[in-house]
This record gives sequence, C-alpha cells and structure tokens, in this order.
Amino acid sequence: MAEARIGIRIAEDRKSATLAIAPVGEEGIPIELSLDQLTNFIALLGETRARMLEGLPTGPLEGKSIRTVLEPNWYVQVAQIEGSLIAFDHPAFGPVGFAIPRQEVAKIVRILTAHLALPEAPAGKQS
Repeated sequence: MAEARIGIRIAEDRKSATLAIAPVGEEGIPIELSLDQLTNFIALLGETRARMLEGLPTGPLEGKSIRTVLEPNWYVQVAQIEGSLIAFDHPAFGPVGFAIPRQEVAKIVRILTAHLALPEAPAGKQS
C-alpha cells in the first residue's frame, strides 16, 4: 500500500475545512466539508476503524496514553440495558457515549466514592 499524505486547511471563518488525500509526491483533489459533513466523515472513519478491529484483542487501557477532555458537556442516564449510559460532547469526535453494565456501575461508584474521600487539592491544582 502506498504511503498517503493528508492535508487539511480550515477556512478563516471556521465554517468549513478542505481536505486533500493523495499518495506521497502526488497532488490530491481538495474536498471542502462543512462542520456537519466533517463530523459525519469522522463518524464514518470511526466505524471503519471499529470494523477493522473486529475480532482483535483490545487489551487493557491501564498505562496507555489517553486524550483527555476537560470539562465537556456531558450527561448520565439509566440505560435500557440494566446499566447506565454516559455521554459527552468530544471536541474532536462530536457526541459520543458508552453504556456501562450494572455491575460496572457499582465498581465506578466505589472508585468515585473513594476519590471524594481524599482531601481536596489546593485551589488551582488538578489531580
């Protein structure tokens, strides 16, 4: 498979982005996308990635570098799966969410309760 070059340029008004994908050394065809189109494209890429990973072991998250979103718009609700749904608006991916089975909810509550029992960090410091 040839190595690809991906170019992205955001319009000055930030209402669109132009993408160009081409093999290295070749000229790409620019495609202008609105924010909604870009969000849909990102979702399609995510679905494609998920299909490529089907059947492969995922491994633990502990010790991996994770892109953290600070203070996102979020909500929690009881899901129809005998568990809970946590959703948030990720600045890079748009609205995302995940369902947590009831037994995992209990584990999360225990961990968060232990966190609340810790002394508060001095103002201006985050843990």
